[in-house]
Amino acid sequence: MSFLLLGCVGLADPGLRAQAIMAPSGRTLFSGATLVRSFAQVNHFALRSDGDSKEITQYITPLAVVYGFHPKWTVVVAQPYVTVDITSHRGDETRRENINGLGDSQMFIQYDGIYSRNTPGGLTRLSGILGLQAPTGARRFSTGAFEYTGGLIFEKQANLKYVFTADFEYTFATENDRGLTVGDRARFDAVPGYFVISREKPLPDASWLRKVYDRAFRDGAYFILEFNGAWQAHARSQGTGVANSGGTTLSISPGIQYFPGRSFLIEFSYAIPVARELNGTQPELESTFLFGFRYLF
Repeated sequence: MSFLLLGCVGLADPGLRAQAIMAPSGRTLFSGATLVRSFAQVNHFALRSDGDSKEITQYITPLAVVYGFHPKWTVVVAQPYVTVDITSHRGDETRRENINGLGDSQMFIQYDGIYSRNTPGGLTRLSGILGLQAPTGARRFSTGAFEYTGGLIFEKQANLKYVFTADFEYTFATENDRGLTVGDRARFDAVPGYFVISREKPLPDASWLRKVYDRAFRDGAYFILEFNGAWQAHARSQGTGVANSGGTTLSISPGIQYFPGRSFLIEFSYAIPVARELNGTQPELESTFLFGFRYLF
């Protein structure tokens, strides 16, 4: 399966861009510059059945490069590295396993010219995105087949502080040389956010707490709340559906993105699953947190 979740956003003018973290629409919400992003994303899964249990912790550390080669066109290339720790319990026996390797490479291109309207202190934009995932990863971290993604991204910003992003993406999975397909996937997200920035010139009679606040937020920060939904079809083997695969999940992901400088951003987000409708018996996602940085050249 694909383990990568990207969210690369431009920093050139932090007051003019919604800063989605978990939502895939965050990959390319900027134009006209080069951005490098990396992060550590930790996913924890659990599987319990007939007295046995399995705990799975997945660490994803990708490197993504985003390049705005035209005011309306952006390209993203990403390469993840994945580590998985598995702890299995059966009766009094405990077994541990650690595996790691490269995931499949991904490339996306976004076009921001479907609809665009700028107003004083705000913008409205509808973009289209196309993506390709190639089977370049290690065997246990690769689908072994190409995947193709298409989607739409809507952005709305008002009064320089309030931002909203929504997106829908659909991924078409193809069959690998072993006759296995992981199943098509759909992602949908809604991301309201609020931008906070201190005064340019702190008041001379301000309290020490206010002075600390003004200094800490002199370049601003985003406080966001993401609603992330995903659906996946049954995997198929030799044309037959795999019973213990696919399903629907919904998560709420509060997060913060802090600008220590105008070209550098650090971010944190914690995803809380609120609904899970999985087919058959599968490991259930119990938590996800992400800590990372983005640097704009």
